[in-house]
Amino acid sequence: MNIAEQIYALVKSLPQEQASEVLTFAEFIRTKHLNANQPIDTVDSISWAKLVYSLAGTWREDFPSLEEIRAEMGQDILRESL
Repeated sequence: MNIAEQIYALVKSLPQEQASEVLTFAEFIRTKHLNANQPIDTVDSISWAKLVYSLAGTWREDFPSLEEIRAEMGQDILRESL
């Protein structure tokens, strides 16, 4: 009897809830090993344009404007521009 058959025989004897846990764990193990075998992108392997494109719009709604940043720091924009 191979391992898959042993697991099947064991899981057949479990209640549905516990069998579901075994399935979830097996899927976790499979995903973990699939991800471990995939190469990790490093900063060197990503072009600048691709990086900027991937981040485009991420701060769109909540990123403060230059005026808001300087106002929080107590700096007056008009006075600095003269």
